[in-house]
Amino acid sequence: DELPLDDTLTYELFQRAETNGIFQFESDSVKKYMRDLKPDTLEDLIALNALNRPGPMEYIPNYIRRKLGQEPVEYDLPEMEEYLGETYGITVYQEQVMLLSQKLGGFTKGEADKLRKAMGKKDRKILDALKPKFIEGAKAKNLDEKVLEKVWTDWEAFASYAFNKSHSTCYAVVAYQSAYLKAHYPPEFMAANLTNNLGSMDKITFFMDECRSMNIPVLGPDVNESGLKFAVNKKGEIRFGLAAIKGVGEGAAESILAERTKNGAFTDVFDFVRRVSLRSVNKRTIEN
Repeated sequence: DELPLDDTLTYELFQRAETNGIFQFESDSVKKYMRDLKPDTLEDLIALNALNRPGPMEYIPNYIRRKLGQEPVEYDLPEMEEYLGETYGITVYQEQVMLLSQKLGGFTKGEADKLRKAMGKKDRKILDALKPKFIEGAKAKNLDEKVLEKVWTDWEAFASYAFNKSHSTCYAVVAYQSAYLKAHYPPEFMAANLTNNLGSMDKITFFMDECRSMNIPVLGPDVNESGLKFAVNKKGEIRFGLAAIKGVGEGAAESILAERTKNGAFTDVFDFVRRVSLRSVNKRTIEN
């Protein structure tokens, strides 16, 4: 929770789209957009997370071009810049609509929340009831009715995919923390991912391939070095865990580790068989 949110190595990892194992940032589509967007702030990650969904995806190219200065940032009304400035004039979050409905149309906080709920549920009846109130409130502030009609129409289209900024922020923070760990502690991060997927051989294979691409050796199991699960040795290599071996199980692995801790490394297979408890480490376990 104390990690700095401006770490260069972490953003470079996002920019290279090396995000396997990073929550919410593993899909091919989000990787493609990250390479183009070159995110360098938490706000970029929050927006990308909210936009990378069916519906808002079509706005991602505009968002990227505007961030990179390749397309002008435009607002339907200058008053909208206060709340749309951080997303380059594109409405990305439900909260932006709530704040703008208060600023432009004079909605109360309760009415703004009613609008958010109606948009989330695509409730035509409530939306139609709120529209004249919004138009009248904004006209009272001398805003152009034609432009207000366009803004409302855009919001209705936005309703079908509106995402909650607070929700997206939580996702982005977890993703950032994961990426920070992957950037600064790669072997430990990958060992944790391997351990976390012990039940799935497909995932284990996937993350072992990822380790190879990161030049992190994954060594086979060793009764003198392996722990219970995947762990990092003194050289920064990942050692296969004893409990990760098919047919061994945690009980047997714990029994082997307890003996090794108490009486030191095993010298050979005969020493091993002599010293382990054959009640918990039976013939089948030893063969495996």
